[in-house]
Amino acid sequence: MNRRFSFIISVALVSVIGITSCAKKEEPAPPPPSSQMMPGQMGQQNPQQNPMMQDQGHVDIQMPKADEMKIIVADNIKTKWKGVRLTVTDKESNAIKEYTIALHSKFSIPNSKIEVQTGDFLPDLKIDGNVYATATNDLLNPAVQVYVTDNGKEVFKGWLFQKFPNIHPFKHQKFGITLKEPLVSI
Repeated sequence: MNRRFSFIISVALVSVIGITSCAKKEEPAPPPPSSQMMPGQMGQQNPQQNPMMQDQGHVDIQMPKADEMKIIVADNIKTKWKGVRLTVTDKESNAIKEYTIALHSKFSIPNSKIEVQTGDFLPDLKIDGNVYATATNDLLNPAVQVYVTDNGKEVFKGWLFQKFPNIHPFKHQKFGITLKEPLVSI
């Protein structure tokens, strides 16, 4: 009987110790500082610290007004990159066409009143304050500046990112436009 009583006490003691040790709640370790940045970010605020920058997995980079921005393109960038290949998707027919266009030129999407004008190309776009520039001539964050009009009215003025086509995309009910690739010759 004494042996049975000792066994029951031992089991109860182990159970109580096991339950109380499992009930201890540890503080979760703080997340490591994020070194991964969205395209073009230099010195931008961490989106996890600012709920205004979060949108269902999409980080909206807070940008100064367009007329306050400066674009710096070094001569070696201007010399190397001559144009881009844009992909135009007709959302109604699901037809996809590619267009080769020189930098700082215009083209019209056939059977529409949409005109696309390219601006500068930056192979590694970085944004620092109110300056767009490129850190290298390597295609690390390629982006092209575009202006889109529909029947003469501006409907888009911004950058198309090759590796991140869903960051600030051209939004239109009938057409989608993305940067397929930059070109060193046309």
